[in-house]
Amino acid sequence: MENTGIYTVEQIGERTYRIDECGRDNCYLLLGDERALLIDSSIGTGDIKAVVESITSLPVVVAATHTHGDHTGGACQFGSVYVHKNEDSMKFKMLNLINVRADLISNKMKASGITESDVRGDVFKTKWLPFEEGHTFELGNRLIRTVHTPGHSPGGVVFLDEGEKKMFTGDNVCAVLLMKVIFAVSLEEWLPGAKKTLSLCDEYEPWCGHADGRQSKEQIEKLLLLADEIFKKYPQNGKSGKETYPEFDPAGCIIFDPAGIYKK
Repeated sequence: MENTGIYTVEQIGERTYRIDECGRDNCYLLLGDERALLIDSSIGTGDIKAVVESITSLPVVVAATHTHGDHTGGACQFGSVYVHKNEDSMKFKMLNLINVRADLISNKMKASGITESDVRGDVFKTKWLPFEEGHTFELGNRLIRTVHTPGHSPGGVVFLDEGEKKMFTGDNVCAVLLMKVIFAVSLEEWLPGAKKTLSLCDEYEPWCGHADGRQSKEQIEKLLLLADEIFKKYPQNGKSGKETYPEFDPAGCIIFDPAGIYKK
């Protein structure tokens, strides 16, 4: 594992790298014969592009599992990012800006030398390229498929690597599932995508957007069991608030809004 200051790089496959930004989030760089795909781009408080270029000289395409700022902030360094069509670009650019500015408060983040004015201009210049369910990225003898999995974000997607049989899930089935977040869909609407992701674990190795990235089928199964218990505890939507079920546990819990359990 190589530490480049703000970023830590870990090779997790023959042609696959996990790039961690300050322990906050993960990006994944997949190399093909002709081009590379960067799945998510972190907050972008460091030179993520330079890190990518230190790994490969291939042309790089950037795509996002979802468009929260801690997964798309660095896309401005590449000029464009592919996102699912259900992510409203202006809405999420605003969210992106809010998240990045909040992180700049940290002294560790300020060490990168990036200022608020730099971020504000770059975020709004980034070109957002919408794609639909089933979109594929051909990297040259390496095909990446996408599956729409709304939940943590309405346009959340899973990326399926047909070469190394890895699956990149973003935040939609993280051990700590955050559903009390701006623009999240209901827990009921999250359920089908989560079940689909679980079924894909039989063929693909799952990697997520936070912690050390490692997931397991058992961890995702636990989330589904917790969701089922929430449905039983709350037969209908309740009063808006923030609850953690059963209690905060980095190995498995759901943070949700009692008013956002069922589709309205």
